[in-house]
Parts: sequence; structure tokens; C-alpha cells
Amino acid sequence: MSDDAESEASSPLQSIIRGAGANMSGMLTMRGLGFVTTYLLTTGLGPTLYGLYSFGKVLINICETIANFGTDQSIIRFVPDLDDDSTAQNRVIGLSILTSIVGASVLAVALYFAAPLIADYTDKQAGLVRVLQLFAITLPITTVLGCIASVFRSQEQAGLQVISNGISSYAFRIVTLSGAIALGATLFNVVVAEVIAALLTITFATWLFVRMTDFSPSLSGSRPSLKRFYNYSIPLTMSDTGRLIQNRVDILMVGFFLPGSAIGIYNLSTILAQLITLPSNGLNTIYPPIAAKMYGNGNIEELDALFTQVNRWSFTFSLLAAVGLVFYSSELLSIFGSGFSSGAAVLSLFVISFFANAATGPTGYTLMMTDHQYLMLTNRWGAGIVNAILNYFFITSFGLIGAASATLTVSIISNIVYVAEIWYTEGLFPYSLNFLKPVVAGVACAGALTGWGNVSPVSGIPLLIGGGIVGTAAFALVLLLLGIEPEDREFFEETVL
Repeated sequence: MSDDAESEASSPLQSIIRGAGANMSGMLTMRGLGFVTTYLLTTGLGPTLYGLYSFGKVLINICETIANFGTDQSIIRFVPDLDDDSTAQNRVIGLSILTSIVGASVLAVALYFAAPLIADYTDKQAGLVRVLQLFAITLPITTVLGCIASVFRSQEQAGLQVISNGISSYAFRIVTLSGAIALGATLFNVVVAEVIAALLTITFATWLFVRMTDFSPSLSGSRPSLKRFYNYSIPLTMSDTGRLIQNRVDILMVGFFLPGSAIGIYNLSTILAQLITLPSNGLNTIYPPIAAKMYGNGNIEELDALFTQVNRWSFTFSLLAAVGLVFYSSELLSIFGSGFSSGAAVLSLFVISFFANAATGPTGYTLMMTDHQYLMLTNRWGAGIVNAILNYFFITSFGLIGAASATLTVSIISNIVYVAEIWYTEGLFPYSLNFLKPVVAGVACAGALTGWGNVSPVSGIPLLIGGGIVGTAAFALVLLLLGIEPEDREFFEETVL
């Protein structure tokens, strides 16, 4: 990698860091609010009812992905590329919103009438019918929310993206869920509260969109053509559906084969494991539109420099979080009630699985932004099908731990495939011997946490806080002793000093 390439990448990298900073601040706030939301749900409903709630939520998430036909990703792809043509930008946004509303409305009606059949087939309580029917009402709302958030993301406004479809949603949910629990923590009351929160969120996000942007969504103009627009978006929605099947088919199959309490434990474990993705999600917030511009301008060497550095940062920060979550899996789960603490092994496996995703950084986005959407489609559906097959055999043989093991296996294999594909198609490879430094720091962090666990006079939350301080200090100290990379030092000096 040449010095010129590193220099050229510094300005985009600064944009990514600004976006990551805004995203991380927003995501930390959102995760804090999410923690409160999950705590309200788990303690108010208990493992079994929370399991039914989670099962319905996963079905809705899959429907949301199908409903927008990949138009949220089309906004990220086309709006930055058409910054010299506001009419074309408005057309992209208008097509995206219209497609999302129509698709979501059709799916909402289908889900409403299919709810009794789904409840009967999964042998779940009758309460699941009303859960699915009420959640169906939110489908058009959440798909439009996704479009609004993508507009902010396409403009490198990471803070507004997180506020519009993250922080505001959790804040409204906490208020409405608290009211529902005060009236009586029934499953019906909780889901009604979710519907009210969704209505409040879309109202706020629409106001934010009108206030903070100059866009006026419309269908006028001819750029991009309908063929080009849907040729990009439809493969992506199929790709995203495959990704959801890959990542969430496990909880659906747990719902089919295991009792409701198992679903609750399993879903809570996935929520906690997602803490690992905070660094990579932050770095990936602004990366896609920048990568698309670089690729469109033929700046492949600069893209390679940016890709490698962003991936190394994602790997480093995610590793620190992964070590902590594995060591304190049981203590974290017990915060949400004694009925969840038996999922420590499941949480540990999920931590490894999510770390495998974070360790490849923006590889998936790089494939998409370099116009390999059909390759991503094949990847995700292939992984989803394999995951479903493995989950069937592993769940029926090993129960809850089998589902997590199957998902972990597929996650590792699919991420290896992603790295091989971006290297083969574009000559981009995001790893080097420099990655050994954070690995050594991770080992030191694990040793420090082991020592802290042996001598700590406290337990519960104080143990977690103390462990976080000790582990982070050990990790950072070893990284400093091994030496900061020259490009990182140069970036820090240019940006901060």
C-alpha cells in the first residue's frame, strides 16, 4: 500500500471516524435505552411470554426486509452518486418510499390473515395470533422509517440516522411499555404499546426529515431508470432476506421445536451478543457511500487503503468487547432474571459468531458497493439454506445449544467466503500481520479478567464494572507496548492534535 494511497484515504477516513463517533455516541445511547427496554420486557413478561413476543418480532423483522425490496440500500447507493442532480435524488427517495409502502401493506394484510395458521403450526399459545396481527400494523411504518434513516446515512449524517430510527424509537418504547406494564404486564398490552411507539416514532422521523433535509420525494425525472433502480434493489432485498434467514432462522426453528421459555433465553442472548457489533456498525455507517464514490471514480488503491484500516479497527475494538462478554456471560444474563441465567453457553457461542462478523469489517458492504449484489444474493441465500439445515439437525439432537452451534458454524464459513470473494473479484484483502497485535492484547485482557475474577470481593454489577475497567486497561496497555501503527499515529496527529 503506497503512502499516497494512505494520504488520499485520510480525508474519507476522517468522514468515517466522524460518522463512527456520531454513530457510536448514538448507538451507546440506543443500547442503553435498549437495555432498559429489554429489562422491562423480560422482567414484566418472564421467559415464556417474552419468548412469544420475540418469536413474533423476528417474523416481523423478516417481513420488513422483504417489504422494502432493498430500496433502503438503493438510497445509499444512488443518492450520493447523483449529488449533481436533485431531481434524480428525489426520484430515488420517492421510488423507495412508494415501493416500501406498497410492499409493506401487502405483506401486512397477508400476515394478519395468516396469523392463526402460524400459531397453530408452531403449537404456540393463542396469544401469538394477536401479537402477529398487531405487529402487522407496524410494517408500513417501519419500512418508511428505514428509508428516512437511509437518506440521512447517504448524506453522511450518522447522528440523524441513529436518532430517527434508533434513539427516538427506544425512547418512545420505554414510555409506552412502562405505561403498559403499569396497567398490567399482559402480552396484549405490551404489543399495543409497541404499535403506539411506532406511530410516535414515524411522526418524529418525518418531522426530522422535513426539517433537516432539502429533499422532496417525487417520481418525476428519468434518472435512474426503473430498470436500473430495481435491478439494484430487488437482488438486494433477496440478499437481505437471505441474510435474515442466515441470522434469524435459528430463532424461528427454536420457536418451532422448543418451548417459549427457550425462545426468550435465546433471543436475549442474541441481543446481548450484539454489543460486539457497536464498533463495526459505527465504522460501517459512513463507509458504504464513500466506498461507492471511490469505486465509481476508479480509486481502487485508495479504497484498498481505507478498507484495510477500517477493518483492522473493527477487529481490534470488537475483540475487546468479545472477551468481556464471554467471561461475564452468566452474570449479564442474570441481571434480567434468574430464568435467563441458564443461557450462558448460548451467549458465549453467539459472542464468537458476532465477532466473526465484526472481524471481517465492511467486507459485505464493499462487495455491495462494488456492484456485486448478485454475489451477495448467492452468498446469503446459500448461507441461509445451510443454516436452516444445520439448525434442524442440531436442534433436534442437542436442543438450544445446538441452534447456537449451527449459527456459529455458518457465520465463520460465510465470512471466510466473503473475504475470499472480495480478494478474487477486486484484489482487496483486509488483513496483515499487524492484526497479531490486537490478538496478543486480547489474550492479555483475558488473563486480566481471570485474575480479577479470582480476587474480586464483589459480584453482580460491581464485578462487571470492575472487570470492564481492568480488562480495558490491560488491552490498551499491551497495544501501546506493542506499538501504534504509523498510519494510525499519523491519522491521530492530523485529526486530533
